[in-house]
This record gives sequence, structure tokens and C-alpha cells, in this order.
Amino acid sequence: KIERLDQMVPRKTYKSWREDVEKADNPLTRGATFVSCVICLETLQDDDTIRPLPCSHVFHSLCLAKWYLKRHDTCPICKACFMTLSEKHPRVLQRPERTHTR
Repeated sequence: KIERLDQMVPRKTYKSWREDVEKADNPLTRGATFVSCVICLETLQDDDTIRPLPCSHVFHSLCLAKWYLKRHDTCPICKACFMTLSEKHPRVLQRPERTHTR
């Protein structure tokens, strides 16, 4: 199961990710400051291994792996699914549909 996570959400260092964000012209990440992992609440350090999700939220690699192994395949913050590719937008992942039945 971790191999699938590695394919869909590759690991990198926080410093490398921040450098990529600064170079990219992406309105989702422009000017953003990501300083902590919301799963463990610890501050991200340059040498930490992280997993950046397509929704632009980032987490410690180990924290997200534990989250995923508990059968979660959505972002802990925005609930965007990070394991299923959208057919319309192959690089963007879809949010789960919300269905409420009573």
C-alpha cells in the first residue's frame, strides 16, 4: 500500500518543495507559507521529508503515510482525494462527492 502512496504522492525535502513553489507560477501556492504539519502539529524544517499533495497542502511523509494506512485517501485539511486521478484533468485530483441521505 505504501508503494501506491509513493507513486501518487512522491516524497521530497521541505526545502526542495519550497524552492519549487517559489519558482512555479501557481496561484494556489504563490505567497503561501506552510510552516507546520497539521497531522502532528510540528513545525516543518528544511531537512524534513514531506509529501506535498496536489491540493498544495504538505505534511511530514511519515504522518501522511500513517494517515493513509488508516484508510484515508483524502487531504486532512480540504478532503481532496489524492489517490484517484481525474479524467478531465490528469494532474489534478478530484474532491470526493458529497452525498447526504437521510
